Amino acid sequence: MNLTQLRYVMAVAETGSFTAAAERCYVTQPTLSNGIAQLEEEFEERLFTRTTRKVSLTPFGEHILPYIEQVLAAQTTLIREVRQHTRPESLVIRIGTSPLVSPAWLASAIGSYRNKNPDTEIILHEQNMADLYRMLDEGLLDFVFGVRQKRKNAWKVLPLYEEPLVFIPRGKNRLGLTKKQTILFDDIAAETFVMVPDACGLARSTRNLFRTQRRKLNEYSGEALSYQVLEEWASLGLGAAILPKSRLSRDYPNASFIAAKSGKTITIEFEAVWKKPDSQPAHLLKFARHLRESAHLTGKSSPDEKNRADGNKAK
Repeated sequence: MNLTQLRYVMAVAETGSFTAAAERCYVTQPTLSNGIAQLEEEFEERLFTRTTRKVSLTPFGEHILPYIEQVLAAQTTLIREVRQHTRPESLVIRIGTSPLVSPAWLASAIGSYRNKNPDTEIILHEQNMADLYRMLDEGLLDFVFGVRQKRKNAWKVLPLYEEPLVFIPRGKNRLGLTKKQTILFDDIAAETFVMVPDACGLARSTRNLFRTQRRKLNEYSGEALSYQVLEEWASLGLGAAILPKSRLSRDYPNASFIAAKSGKTITIEFEAVWKKPDSQPAHLLKFARHLRESAHLTGKSSPDEKNRADGNKAK
């Protein structure tokens, strides 16, 4: 038995779905199902019954679920008490951030807070989202910044900003499209796309985009290691690519903004999430207020667009 397996059980119990629980835990459904199966084998009892229509707790599952909640809550309390004992007077904010988050937005949001609160130490962790959300659940992080998604859990959610997605054609424009600042999604939907692993939120957002537009996403069989590799593979003709504007190499010559049929530019949204404890230290509440103010000031514009607007105003 381990804490990850217990979190899987809680996710299924709360969502009523192995698929939704796997998405929440940022793992594949077989990984989650195997983790629960191992736990059931250890307990020698089934936790869930599954039919074609729903997933529900067994009588044993209903009996044991409150104890699982207590174990997870006790871990959170333990970590908090250790922190308070080892660094009782320090003001530390631990933030996990997706590599996809705009450096311009992050520098602005973090920098402005540090300027006003020099006594507070901000520690950033950039890694895959599954690990960041796990660390948030375990009390190892205070906030996580990443791609916005729908969820039902005990986290507070704050939309931060959105920015446009850009299309990078493959090779020497194999679609035969005229170079445009904006291109319609329908004109590129049949293309094959190179992808990064589903770790930072980009792959999930790209798949969701095609799902909402009711189009099939044709994925290249390999996976790129980084956003730069996406551009390089597109240049090699392996497939096209989609990136947020802020993650595009400076002055990339062939990128176009993507628009829906209505002509509206398609964007990707980012959010901050944090846990909902009964009480939060004052400096964390203060930082949450700062994020709300930053999000209000940023509005719906991308960090790059806001910086250009500010520069034009300065002129």
